[in-house]
Amino acid sequence: MSEASSSNLFLAMHGRLITPPVADDILVGITRSCILELAGRLGIPVEERRVDRTELYVADEMFLCGTGVQIAPVTSIDARILGDGKIGETTRAIQDLYLSAVHGEAEEYLEWLTPVYAAADAAPKADRG
Repeated sequence: MSEASSSNLFLAMHGRLITPPVADDILVGITRSCILELAGRLGIPVEERRVDRTELYVADEMFLCGTGVQIAPVTSIDARILGDGKIGETTRAIQDLYLSAVHGEAEEYLEWLTPVYAAADAAPKADRG
């Protein structure tokens, strides 16, 4: 992936998540808000602040989030491997909880979902009397 114009960036560093603040002209996305909430549930502190480019190279983990990518681990930046080059524990924990929530498997997040019904189920049945 070479850009992430429709995604939000999260770095995992020293046991916390770091993400740019809304004031930095980022995409104020629904998925980003979900990640902030899930991090709280998992007991992961979140710091919203400016991210310096050099931090991208030294982050323990990094992921992008958004409607299209959901939770996408970033394993390298500018051909530099992050961590061990695989999805990290923090990213995996957030990804697992997020997927559980959006698939309706986590009861505490059912309010995030909107049921979608097949056209035949949604349309009123004709009176066949």
